[in-house]
Amino acid sequence: MTDRTPLFVAGGSDVDLADPQFFTGDRFLDVAGEARRRHPVAWTNPGRDGFWSVTAYRPAREVLRQPETFTSTRGMRLGGGGDSVAAASGRMLVVSDGADHQRLRPAHARWFSSRGLADLASGLRDTVEHRLRDLVGRGGPVDVVAELALPVPSWVLFTMMGVPREDWDELAELTAAGFDDADTAPAAAAERTAAHSAIFAYFFDLLEQRRADPGDDIVSTLATADYGGRPLTDEEIVLNCDGLLNGGLETTPHAISGAILAFARHPEQWRRLRADPGLLDTAVEEILRYTSPPGHAMRTATRPVALGAANIAEGDRVVVWLPSCNRDEDVFPEPDRFLVDRRPNKHLGFGGGPHYCVGAALARLELRCVLESMLGTVAEIHETARPARQASNFLNGLRRLDVVLDPAVTTVTPAGGSRR
Repeated sequence: MTDRTPLFVAGGSDVDLADPQFFTGDRFLDVAGEARRRHPVAWTNPGRDGFWSVTAYRPAREVLRQPETFTSTRGMRLGGGGDSVAAASGRMLVVSDGADHQRLRPAHARWFSSRGLADLASGLRDTVEHRLRDLVGRGGPVDVVAELALPVPSWVLFTMMGVPREDWDELAELTAAGFDDADTAPAAAAERTAAHSAIFAYFFDLLEQRRADPGDDIVSTLATADYGGRPLTDEEIVLNCDGLLNGGLETTPHAISGAILAFARHPEQWRRLRADPGLLDTAVEEILRYTSPPGHAMRTATRPVALGAANIAEGDRVVVWLPSCNRDEDVFPEPDRFLVDRRPNKHLGFGGGPHYCVGAALARLELRCVLESMLGTVAEIHETARPARQASNFLNGLRRLDVVLDPAVTTVTPAGGSRR
């Protein structure tokens, strides 16, 4: 029997990293920090459905960069259903490696490159500025999760996918239901399954429409192009549309709302960014590090391998806790400080290796557009209630954040000037 030491014992006996409810509190970073200092690769949940927890940056990067040894094809998250993973493996980008991954990734890449996003930027800025003017003009508390962080990525992704405007609300609700893993009761699981089935049915219908009448959108591109010597199957297209919804409508909202919370709690950093908009790029990277919206990335060992002090057996699950890795003291000086001018900042907010997030450029664009618009409209940000965290170990972020956005007297331009 493989030796399962060192064990994950940080935080006390009540810590269960497989339980989504644990993450509604604020203990995770402290627990992970203790684990990182004691045993950065440790066996977790012994006697149950155990896995290795990786809480430090360097072993995490090693896992993410070696798909031959740590595969995604057997699932990339805790709690994923075995049957659904098996059905998607090799056909959906996030659970594919090797030749399958190399065939599928180019199908997404052109839409998510910086050049591919250029035409989107103007409409995105207009959308963000209009919404921010409305929120600031109210003068009272607003839930920026519901009224900014969720609508902005929805506008972006549905526009890129060619989803008709009249379907946006329904599809957003289905996505929220399909990826809400907080409730583990059978009825909740059945609701999630039904939501996924409805999403698949919707995209099968949209795919049929785009094959008959292609447009300039992601679904049309997937439907009409040839990848790796053959076109994608209908099932591959629909599975990857589902994956795009998950990635685009779950992680970026947490970065946006997390950024607003960080600036509310570190007002000196907001004032510094307003005084020097030249720091926008480094501020975006610091937001991605500090908020770390992906809670974890899971891999499965394809062979026995040593990782740090741990001897990992073939078939063992290895879970990289990204928010912890992005607070690693050996890599990030003063890791718990939020600093808009942090350099260098080689965070793992987008993962790493071949599975480095295909939507990274899009996420950066969305964050930058939100910050640029806020610079000219928001002077100060004030929390008005305790934020509610999402019950999830896969997504690290907020379910609700009520703030007051004080209007700016002087409008700051991205070039660093101002006008009255």
